Amino acid sequence: MDANMTFEQFRDHYNSEEVCAQTLFSIRWPEGFRCPRCEHRQFYRVQSRRLPLFECRSCRKQTSLIAGTILEGSRTPLRLWFQALFLHAQPQGISALRLSVVLGTTYKTAWLICHKIRHAMSKAETSKLLTGIVRVNCGVYGRPYNPTIYRHPQEHPLLIGATMDNDCQISCIKIKQISDEHLSYDRITPMGSHDFVQQHVDPSVADIHVVIQKFSLHRHWPLIQLCKRASNWLNYSFNGIGAKHLQSYLDQFCFGFNLAQDNTNPLEFLFRYCASTRTLNYPALISRDDRSAHHKRNYFSSLKYAS
Repeated sequence: MDANMTFEQFRDHYNSEEVCAQTLFSIRWPEGFRCPRCEHRQFYRVQSRRLPLFECRSCRKQTSLIAGTILEGSRTPLRLWFQALFLHAQPQGISALRLSVVLGTTYKTAWLICHKIRHAMSKAETSKLLTGIVRVNCGVYGRPYNPTIYRHPQEHPLLIGATMDNDCQISCIKIKQISDEHLSYDRITPMGSHDFVQQHVDPSVADIHVVIQKFSLHRHWPLIQLCKRASNWLNYSFNGIGAKHLQSYLDQFCFGFNLAQDNTNPLEFLFRYCASTRTLNYPALISRDDRSAHHKRNYFSSLKYAS
């Protein structure tokens, strides 16, 4: 897939279900079909449904083209999925509201497509650890108008980690929300930084420096600037994000940044990951933990007692 194609050129090229189905088949099985049950390569093609089924000649298991991908269970045409993937691979991304207009779908359908694609991006980011020279710094998304020592519901503490070379150039980043158990008011506890390192830094890393104090003299300013850049992107492209889904948007930012540093074709990479990532269903998506009400209650209770 050519990363230099315009959206119009891409849409004109993938303008039919047949072309999209052939492309998805080649992405999912680049070396030819392989049965997920017995790994046999010979199959029958069943055309009785909207999308083809592939029946293994050995064990007779039938496999859908979209089974085991983020598209599984979707009734949205493949050509619209392809357009959505193209738009998400662009640096600026796209909001669900804008996507619904471009695709001509309902907002709910576009919203679910967006989150399924971000789910694949998050899986891609999880599979890669920070290596080499690693620097970690605290950050924040969403600043209250009247800062206090208590955390405002619109203030989300973050940790950003980066792989850096000897010239302090950043090649890979991870930005993560901090859970309530690792926060003391608006400050990140040492255990929070320890968990970040355990989960996102390669165990072989020897050169690592972590700063969790907001006003430390040893702050890593390039990381602070990247946090601000991510915040500006979230506010400009999506008009701000709440705590419940913030992490998936942060993963999308890191996904795009890291691929740009690697000079990797983001469109091709995203298609490959979406073809190998199991779908995120709607109940799992809406059941994500939303702590904003808890923060709001604690924040205003603290103001009441302080007065």
